[in-house]
Amino acid sequence: MKAERVAFTEKGIVCVEEYEIGEVNKDDVLVQTLYSAISPGTELAFLHQMENTVKEYPFYPGYSACCKVLKIGENVKKFKVGDTIVCIGQHMSRQVISSDLCTLLPSNVSEKDASVYCLASIALQGVRKAKIQIGDEVAVIGLGPIGNFAAQIANVAGATVVTGFDFIKWKGQLATQCGVNEVEYTTEKEELQNKFDVVIEATGSPKAILSAFKIAKPFGRVILLGSSRGNTENVNFYEDVHRKGITIVGAHTKCRAKADNFGCIKTLSKDNETIMALLGQRRIRSDLLISEVTTINHAQEVYDRLLEKEEGLMIALFDWTKKKSEIGAFHQGQ
Repeated sequence: MKAERVAFTEKGIVCVEEYEIGEVNKDDVLVQTLYSAISPGTELAFLHQMENTVKEYPFYPGYSACCKVLKIGENVKKFKVGDTIVCIGQHMSRQVISSDLCTLLPSNVSEKDASVYCLASIALQGVRKAKIQIGDEVAVIGLGPIGNFAAQIANVAGATVVTGFDFIKWKGQLATQCGVNEVEYTTEKEELQNKFDVVIEATGSPKAILSAFKIAKPFGRVILLGSSRGNTENVNFYEDVHRKGITIVGAHTKCRAKADNFGCIKTLSKDNETIMALLGQRRIRSDLLISEVTTINHAQEVYDRLLEKEEGLMIALFDWTKKKSEIGAFHQGQ
């Protein structure tokens, strides 16, 4: 059986190709993709061969999708044919995926809103590791999708004030719509130094880590949520970390509990279920972050526009429910 997928074939080049779907093994499900969300930070990094990425092509992007189950393996008990699920799915029209990477979609969350769940789940595990307490002042550096979700979840976790930082104005304005208490466009103000109990670095910029150290309080916690694309130079660990007693926590999404939940470290399944619950309760918002819905015939264009960062384009979805020819232009909003 053949299907279509998005492929990075060389640096900066996005194509759509046919491929042969693999066999459904005993623990797998075969799914029809409904919507898949572009994660701009990660996917643009791999498309343009930034630091700490696999610099080999072809590369097949995507890791957050909402899908319909078409077939299940003999060992799969938690899903049935016809179920709608979210999964760590790539930008593919149909795909075989391990059932362990899938979560049932609740009835009170839309397919579009759910398709970005994995970005929110990445943010959640970082916020959990921050161990936020009621009364904490939290800073989030970088208000892209991961940072925006981290700021929203920090509010849910009990932060008294969440301040978002980004040099792009429209991202700050969107963060305010999503419930961020304050927005700043620079970390250099004197009154911001040594201010925050928790600083979540969500840009992936090596230099932003220096800013995180500066604005963290003595005995504060700095959470490295963004995947840093290069080395951070000129770190004065004595002044910025050692004397201030700062705790630095690496929060890569793969650093989760493998089986049982323990402390602030939860399993992937638990985090995904929590995100579904928060979306259903509208305690966090994904709909405000979905800027456009398009088909894969606009794949190159949408990645190019995401790279520019000049317009209010936060998350774009690929709509796999229609044929490529059925949508001639981008759909604004939802």
